[in-house]
Amino acid sequence: MSNLTTKIAKIFNDSLGAITNDVNHASYSLVSDNLLTNIVCNYRLCSDNLMKLSSVFNTSLKALHNGSNVIKAFITENEDTFNEIESIFQHSEWSTNDRVKEFNVATHNTSDSKCTSDNKFYIIKCYDHFYYIYNTGSNQCLMVTKDEKKALTMVNILLLTPYLLYGDLYAVHGGLVSDGNNNILLSSSSLGGKTTFALLFLENGWQIITEETTYITKYGEIFNYNIRNYFNIRVGTYLEFKDFFINTNIINDSFLAMANIDKKESFELGKKAQMSIDFEALCKNGGKATTNRITHVLKVCLEKGRSGMIIGKSSPVENVNRFLEVSLAPTVMLFKSLTNMTNLKRNKRREELIKIFKNVKSYSVTSGFDYRKNFNFLLDEIRLLKNYSTH
Repeated sequence: MSNLTTKIAKIFNDSLGAITNDVNHASYSLVSDNLLTNIVCNYRLCSDNLMKLSSVFNTSLKALHNGSNVIKAFITENEDTFNEIESIFQHSEWSTNDRVKEFNVATHNTSDSKCTSDNKFYIIKCYDHFYYIYNTGSNQCLMVTKDEKKALTMVNILLLTPYLLYGDLYAVHGGLVSDGNNNILLSSSSLGGKTTFALLFLENGWQIITEETTYITKYGEIFNYNIRNYFNIRVGTYLEFKDFFINTNIINDSFLAMANIDKKESFELGKKAQMSIDFEALCKNGGKATTNRITHVLKVCLEKGRSGMIIGKSSPVENVNRFLEVSLAPTVMLFKSLTNMTNLKRNKRREELIKIFKNVKSYSVTSGFDYRKNFNFLLDEIRLLKNYSTH
């Protein structure tokens, strides 16, 4: 056993013992037909999140685990342990493999992964407030966070990622808005306008259900829980909705000082100038969809040189491909190495998604920066305006 493996094994085992022996620890389970995750956590802020997450998960999947696949997850907020791991993460003895390299290329802006030379331990660093260590010999993982609410997002994502691997869940980069009867998935490329359009719907009386990533079950039902607990709002978006933000008591003086700059210029600035807003600050009612399936998909795109809005129908196959892209992304494939899962059943997954999206109304929406005045036009084009004639 290498010196590095010995060091990380000691931190790992000492932490598991400390979490388990903490009289304030709490336990939760995520149960699917294919995988059982048993969770032990002594971080109070995270425990509240896990209680809600596990309740929604187990209600959505309605499973009785009969298989042999079990992961044990341990979660803590401990500054000394975090600093010790951070120091070891710089160790030159760490190695990589093909899956780790693919993960690092795909997530280079947010995360970094390494493994020991014997592949017994894998480690993932996310931003500057979260470490994830997986022991491939015991199928146990340790998550160590700083006392940072944003870390809950990474806890959620990495708890759910194995369920993407096993095909219990599917995911896509996109937010979900709902009026209680219609659930619209907003998807786009990065900087394409997902959050902007979510705010447009919110301003017009809809609820935001999820931000950035939306999960559905293999049965096609919405996983009715917001995984990411914050919005990244760019300066141009903030200024466009500044009255709405001010009325919500979300005030950014530095952004407001740029109120007179051109919209095209603020769009470019937005690639760098942005602020984080707690999800609950914008969605105080904790929006929940009352119907359990996606009814519409809008692939949105903001173009700075355009005015007006062009809306066309898109193929359900595009939705299938977008969900498969995220559900079999390099992060998921890294977990394939961690868990030694062999059969991905790609054809079965595609068939399930084709069935799910067969009757979902799908559109492409290309808009200039005058999207607010074209909201009713958008609803009309997707056959929803009759429900919102008062707006």
